[in-house]
Amino acid sequence: MKSTPQLLCTVLALFCGAALASAIPGRAEVKKVVGKASFTKAGSAPSTLSEGMVLGTGDTVITGAGSTVDLYLGLNGDYLRVDPDTTLKIDNLDIGNIAERTVTTQLSLGKGAITGNVVNKLTRASKYEIKSASGVAGIRGTVYSVKTDANGRITRIVVTTGTVTFIDRGVTITISAADGAKAYSPPPAGTTPTQALVGAATSVEAQVTSVIGVILERIQQGQMDSGAVGTVINNPLDVSISQ
Repeated sequence: MKSTPQLLCTVLALFCGAALASAIPGRAEVKKVVGKASFTKAGSAPSTLSEGMVLGTGDTVITGAGSTVDLYLGLNGDYLRVDPDTTLKIDNLDIGNIAERTVTTQLSLGKGAITGNVVNKLTRASKYEIKSASGVAGIRGTVYSVKTDANGRITRIVVTTGTVTFIDRGVTITISAADGAKAYSPPPAGTTPTQALVGAATSVEAQVTSVIGVILERIQQGQMDSGAVGTVINNPLDVSISQ
């Protein structure tokens, strides 16, 4: 029969193994707020959002004019910037299996724009989706930006690293930066989306999206503070950057 210390070690090992294999809620840590931003929980009134807060499934982030919020999602997709005049709901942040890095990240972009940097490529079993009024974009090991109009319909997707797949009116569009930054603008209503509409991103789009991706990563690493981070005005595709 095992001694008490040995038994405790065995139980602890089994417990830790079960914890690694079981699903736990993900979290979005607010790393930086520029300007004015708020958040809501289901059925609650808006509250002021500030650095250090932790958000999760069901929470919605709302940014004002000239304001941004930088989030750290950890295993759920690393880094995310919510751009000015944006409404972003966290539909689901879930870590299905820590050991295997299997996660589910589902965000709804009600209006505005976001820029993300998924540093650690997601496993094949993982899911990272951005839902919009006009379709769903799937993210995979990517530096990207997504812009919508006031009605939440995607108007532009830019990819500087990795791949985004966008289901546009039932047609799967692949935006891959394998040979340079790429972008896609959905065609007008009544026009069929085609892969041929994917083209090179403009130099401004490519530069701004890439720079924000680097900024987000450096904020998390503690290499930048609130006085050294550029602020994106308006959106990542039509911007000026101030220090």
